[in-house]
Amino acid sequence: MSHKIVPTLQHDRIAMLDILRGFAIFGILMVNMMWYNTPLASLISDNSIWTGTADKVARFFITFLFEGKFYVLFSMLFGYGFWLFLNKKNSGGISILRLYAMRLFILLLIGVVHVLLLWPGDILVFYALLGFVLMLFRKVRNKTLIVWAIVFIIIPVFFLGVAVLVSIIPEAKEVMAQAMIEQDTFFKSMISDALVVYREGTFSEMVNMRIREYLLALNGFLFFHVNIMAMFLVGQYAARKAYLQNIPEYLPLFRRLCVWGFIIGLPIAAFGAYTSMFHDIYSPNVFALVALFLNSFGAPMLTLAYVSGIILLIHKGYLKRLSQWLAAVGRMALTNYLMHSIVASFLFYGYGMGWYGQMPPWLGILPVLVIYGLQILFSIYWMRRFRFGPFEWLWRSLTYMKWQKF
Repeated sequence: MSHKIVPTLQHDRIAMLDILRGFAIFGILMVNMMWYNTPLASLISDNSIWTGTADKVARFFITFLFEGKFYVLFSMLFGYGFWLFLNKKNSGGISILRLYAMRLFILLLIGVVHVLLLWPGDILVFYALLGFVLMLFRKVRNKTLIVWAIVFIIIPVFFLGVAVLVSIIPEAKEVMAQAMIEQDTFFKSMISDALVVYREGTFSEMVNMRIREYLLALNGFLFFHVNIMAMFLVGQYAARKAYLQNIPEYLPLFRRLCVWGFIIGLPIAAFGAYTSMFHDIYSPNVFALVALFLNSFGAPMLTLAYVSGIILLIHKGYLKRLSQWLAAVGRMALTNYLMHSIVASFLFYGYGMGWYGQMPPWLGILPVLVIYGLQILFSIYWMRRFRFGPFEWLWRSLTYMKWQKF
């Protein structure tokens, strides 16, 4: 008897996986709302355009509880889904790796379009590219996965540590100081350009600005994107252990992760939020190195605490209605992620409301709640009537080279 590789059907889905995806979508929107509305150069430098007290309180809150925690969760879930996909029933000479490579290629194209037409903060391009790297780890042992995950987490710390050591050399210190001055001038120019272009520019000028900002973001590859690879591996490890399929069996583990995740993660997250707002973490110095090292491990710990807490509450019978809402959002996570950018572009760019650079972080929390609330309603309505979200349907149809039943 042969099996044809087909998209995952509703009755085969892992409910907790969808719930956690829905939860991740909320956290990602909370973080990204300020990024939609603020020049990239402002966010990755000390040239903040948000300096009011209420803005600082909101930024601390978002950085403390959300930033760096939910892309971690989404990346873990991507790694989990990778392993599930590779273990689909397969025969008849169809290569599951070839199919997965096509899936990644289509995701790459979606990401490129996302960058060009909507938002330079896209993560899909790197998910696709690093997904190809993830395929190299499909046969390694479980312990090896964790070792490599730690290696990828350490890489940013290593390179910043090298920069700190180099900065001690007097000649190098002078060169780096001059480079920092030039970089600051460049950042200020980028901020000024972004504020004008996104409010008043033509669409082609906005596309050009998005490309400039995206290329600027690439400079942070060794300090951000390699962590995505680490979380992919952690997610694959969790999938191999089938943690979300056998929750009752792993309840003691989830309890430990919840307790220790909060004990370790919360103080480190608070420290990270404080340092990002009141210290120079954008130049090589010992303080920035310590903050990066702690955050590299503290953020995933807090993420695991969030995940474990949700799993434990749902297992005890709490959050039943909320879990249904989250699952609906999570079943069409790609659509909801892209809808964030579509709605935000209308709110902030000149061809829409033109509010770019004018909605402070404290006020930005309100549209997050409104947009996500509407996404819950839309997702419930849509998934009661269709098998896939709109972009999920397109992604799957192009992957399997056949229009899927809608």
